[in-house]
Amino acid sequence: MSTPETDETLDSIGTAGVKVLQRRGGYRFTLDAVLLAAFAAAEDPRQGPVLELGAGSGVVSFLLARQFGRGPIDALELQPAVHARLVRAVALNGLEGRVRPLLGDLREARTRVPPGAHALVVSNPPFRPADAGVRSPDEERALSKQELACDAASVVAAARHALEPGGSVSLVYPAARLAEVLGLLTAARLFPRALRLVHSRVDSPATRFLVHALRDSDRGLEVRPPLIVHGEGPGGYTHEVAALMDPPRSEQNPR
Repeated sequence: MSTPETDETLDSIGTAGVKVLQRRGGYRFTLDAVLLAAFAAAEDPRQGPVLELGAGSGVVSFLLARQFGRGPIDALELQPAVHARLVRAVALNGLEGRVRPLLGDLREARTRVPPGAHALVVSNPPFRPADAGVRSPDEERALSKQELACDAASVVAAARHALEPGGSVSLVYPAARLAEVLGLLTAARLFPRALRLVHSRVDSPATRFLVHALRDSDRGLEVRPPLIVHGEGPGGYTHEVAALMDPPRSEQNPR
């Protein structure tokens, strides 16, 4: 759906009808954001302040607030234009007071976020190392996809700073970076507690992983059943993924 701003679209996602403003030619949110929100909510059902690092269009924050009843949520975003759309989308979703957009660099979290103030930190950060592949000529897409303004170590350090004792962090990364990210978390005493590998289809290799870690609490790692994206459910997804994506039909087309 187009918006009055010709370079933007207004999209809906999730069973709570979350609305997302995105630049038509910029970075677009992916299924990773939806899976991360559901995973974080399932692994840490406690209530308490949440911080999203690199919030982008706000998909994870909005889903956590509206679909999973979490909050209050601080949504930290680096890029001013992206942050401006995030601010507008908070109002579109009626989440004033529950989602607070913050403009800032997660590498400077010590000056932007109070120490130990959050029960949960989530992040769907840039996936590709800065020197991997061809850089997008679009600055917004480049910063969102490649580690040009932050890397995994920066994300982990920011999460460590923000988390209260016993707090938790949930991240999503490419499967190829599993050993690296688990090592960074453990070195920061954010001990991996739950791991779930994401597969496109039941017979395909993992493409992503979701990890949940606890601050200063090593309770052992549990490997969850694999998450399969595509299958025989609605829209060509598995029933688990389809159940996260769209409002029930009765809500889409009320009589």
